[in-house]
Amino acid sequence: MIRTTLGILVGAVASALVLFGCGHLALTLHPLPPGADLHSLQANTTYLEAAPAKATACLVAGIGLAALVGGWLAALVARPHRGGVALAIGAALTVVVLVIAALVPQPEWMPVLAMLLPIPLALCAWRLATRRMEM
Repeated sequence: MIRTTLGILVGAVASALVLFGCGHLALTLHPLPPGADLHSLQANTTYLEAAPAKATACLVAGIGLAALVGGWLAALVARPHRGGVALAIGAALTVVVLVIAALVPQPEWMPVLAMLLPIPLALCAWRLATRRMEM
């Protein structure tokens, strides 16, 4: 039980760090206009409408990478429940995508692709964290 909880916590922190890094990379590729506030819904909407494809693709890829890294670390820590914790990370990221899609208007392809990535990549992370002898 403790390893499972610790695995979810480690996976969630790793996923958050990956998302933060990919968001920072997107802001490096397409910086915010001077005076824009990241905490404003209008500023986020304006940013996503004006952002080039490589910046928005970086955000979507960040969701997939967060599911892979977070699910892998969670599965490594929580040995008896590897699949469950990896899928918990993927499910949490899917919920994050749904909430962001509901709050921030964005191009249609972004939430669709971002919803399709976390669960399959969390399953891949589970397989990567499982030794061959355990299969």
